Amino acid sequence: MIQIELSPMYRQQVLDNTFRKKVRQLTLHLITVLRIDAHGHQLAAFICPGENLDNTELVYDWVKLECCCISCVREVEFKTLQRNFVRWLLDHDVPMGEVQ
Repeated sequence: MIQIELSPMYRQQVLDNTFRKKVRQLTLHLITVLRIDAHGHQLAAFICPGENLDNTELVYDWVKLECCCISCVREVEFKTLQRNFVRWLLDHDVPMGEVQ
């Protein structure tokens, strides 16, 4: 009998779940620290016009791209991630008063 815990598919599933959980935590932390309206659409509409995203989905997608894999997400420093996100916003000419 094969133990599920030893199968490569199971281990990959555990890694994927861990990655998503950590990305979600970083997303919520960024939203909280930068005081972004999590359920609003202002930021998402400004950066991705025409797409039906809320601010949380936009930040989540950005964090997922920034931390491409489980090893990256484990090693990321939050202050560096926060600084890179603010720079990314500024590169899109988002006025910082409009983030909230």
